[in-house]
Amino acid sequence: MLLRGPPYPNVHHLLLPARRHLSSGCATTDLWISKALATLFRLSPCPPALHLSSFSEVLTPSIALAALRRLSDPESAINLFQATQSSLNIAHLPASYRLLTGILCSGGRLDDALNMFDEMVKRSLGCDATFLGFLVDACVDSGRLDSALRLVSRASAEFRCCLHAYHVNNVMSRLVAANRAKDAIFLFEEQLSSQALNPDTCSFNIVIKGLCLLGEIDRAFEFYKKMASFGCVPDTYTQNSLVVGLSRANRIDGGREFLRRVQVDGLCLPNVITYTSLISGYCKLGKMKDALEVFDEMIGFGIKPNRVTYNVLIDGYGKVCEMQSANSMYGRMVLGGYQPDIITYTSLIDGYCRSGLIADAMKLWHELAERGLRPNAYTFAVVINALCKMNHLSNARELLNELNGRNDIVPCAFIYNPVIDGFCKAGNVDEANTIMMEMERKGCSPDKFTYTILIIGHCMKGRMVEAIELFDRMMTTGCLPDHVTYSSLTSCLLKAAMPDEANRVMFMRGRKEDLECINSETVSSCLKPGVSVAS
Repeated sequence: MLLRGPPYPNVHHLLLPARRHLSSGCATTDLWISKALATLFRLSPCPPALHLSSFSEVLTPSIALAALRRLSDPESAINLFQATQSSLNIAHLPASYRLLTGILCSGGRLDDALNMFDEMVKRSLGCDATFLGFLVDACVDSGRLDSALRLVSRASAEFRCCLHAYHVNNVMSRLVAANRAKDAIFLFEEQLSSQALNPDTCSFNIVIKGLCLLGEIDRAFEFYKKMASFGCVPDTYTQNSLVVGLSRANRIDGGREFLRRVQVDGLCLPNVITYTSLISGYCKLGKMKDALEVFDEMIGFGIKPNRVTYNVLIDGYGKVCEMQSANSMYGRMVLGGYQPDIITYTSLIDGYCRSGLIADAMKLWHELAERGLRPNAYTFAVVINALCKMNHLSNARELLNELNGRNDIVPCAFIYNPVIDGFCKAGNVDEANTIMMEMERKGCSPDKFTYTILIIGHCMKGRMVEAIELFDRMMTTGCLPDHVTYSSLTSCLLKAAMPDEANRVMFMRGRKEDLECINSETVSSCLKPGVSVAS
């Protein structure tokens, strides 16, 4: 059975109310015509030219605009625009271009919207900062950051208009979030140099955060000092970004001194994020005494620690094997009204493992289920690594099986590698191979450490063919070997009297001169007569 679309409306019937008022000049005429035109394209996105001809004597650019306002579907709207332009020679108003561009953006047709904007520019129909800002935001929302960058640059250079800081901030913020901080900073400096931007505090905050992420702390402070000249006042977000940046750059004492200056100036008050960032910086350096001083200082200023603050301190104490202090902080956390989470227990388990107290770590592990908590990937990694170091391979294998049964965790290679290494050192290379296949079935790709461990494991068992196959597979998958992989495999191949394969491996490395570092006695005893290392 042949399916038919809806019948075309009777255009003359639609226009009849309007024609009755044409001679009288009634104000409702334009309304009826716009309704008729919109209805025609709503019912049939591509009506025949015959139907359009009925509008030839009555349609004006303003009526076409009114008809467009009645359409929300991008396909119908763009067809109405193009058909009336080409068939009825309507010179559309700038408002029609802007309206259609907005409809296309809302309908997810950004390319068509940008083409419509370009046509509008070619026809010299004018372009203001408000409309440009709308387009920039549409590009950002669609993830088209390069298109947004081009529009921002064109705003000042081509259209001689200044975008509101909100739109430029939107672009810069997304660039920083997309690990394109350098592009955000370049855009900001370009806008300032061309005097196309009146920045606000948010503008500087984005740039300062981007510079801190890049590790360019000194440049971040240069922009911090410039804020006053633009009438911008630093806020808590500004100081937090700088404190975090100093902490990440291991300039934690500088961060603490900066915080003290800010408090003296009274420009903005630090919050729990500020202090937690400082505490985290000291914990990463193992300076727990300083971390505790900042913690006490925070409480002294009436700022209540949050769960993150306590977790950072517990993890810090665990990293330096001060489990008594870690448990004490755990107690303060509970008294403070915060329920310990999986991060808390993972930090405690890690601390016990680092302290060699594997029994205490496993006791906490088994308590997780009783507390309604499920271990995450890092919890598994901590315990599995500790068990492998203690040579408890069977227990580590059991945990790995439990991990493989979890569909809510996407495992990483660093969880599997200690177990693979343990079985290789125990001479059970087949089990190590099985584990690698399991990790691949879980969607986890082997990394260079996985391959290197297995290559050395096969070499130690005299399975040189399998070792070479693993190396070739490693290269094929784009996982680049490091100097340990190359030198270990080359050395083993030479000891196995396989100089051609050894030379091939070194050729693939592109640094054949490294063969000279291998013991000359081993080389001379393994190489066959007439075979040159250089060859």
